[in-house]
Amino acid sequence: MAGEQPKKPVGGAYGQFLTEKRPEFAKACAGQKASEVSKMAGEAWKKLSEKDKEPYQKKFELAKVKFEKDMEAFLSAGGVKQKGIRAQRSEKKAEKDGTKRKKKDANAPKRPAGGAYGIFLAENRDKIVASLPAGANKITDTAKKGSEQWKALSEEDKKPYQEKFEKKQAE
Repeated sequence: MAGEQPKKPVGGAYGQFLTEKRPEFAKACAGQKASEVSKMAGEAWKKLSEKDKEPYQKKFELAKVKFEKDMEAFLSAGGVKQKGIRAQRSEKKAEKDGTKRKKKDANAPKRPAGGAYGIFLAENRDKIVASLPAGANKITDTAKKGSEQWKALSEEDKKPYQEKFEKKQAE
């Protein structure tokens, strides 16, 4: 069986710089907040010229190549690639908070949409579209015209559509 999964180098050249210089910054920030180390390191990194940043970039690229080789060896030895700690934490948090969407049941029955008006519109759509002028927008104008006709119907005329809707809903 394969050994332990190799860790991916993170932070780029700045990460290499911080790893190397952290003890110095920690001494300088003794007794202060831990975030002060990061602030001091960030300021020092900004002051460096591109020429001074180059060795850290090379170190990062070497670490990246080493990681890729180690990962390849790990996988070929029968290792299984696992998610990183951060990914696992965010998944766990999403589960805990309920922010992860539940999958919709494909076999769940479809609910009829639109109520009695939806059934009226479905049955009379062809007539309404035919009555519209030539340059009219089919979707919006059909809905407007359909709603006008629906509002003009009496309760007695709406009753069959309501019954059809209730029958579909019961199915």
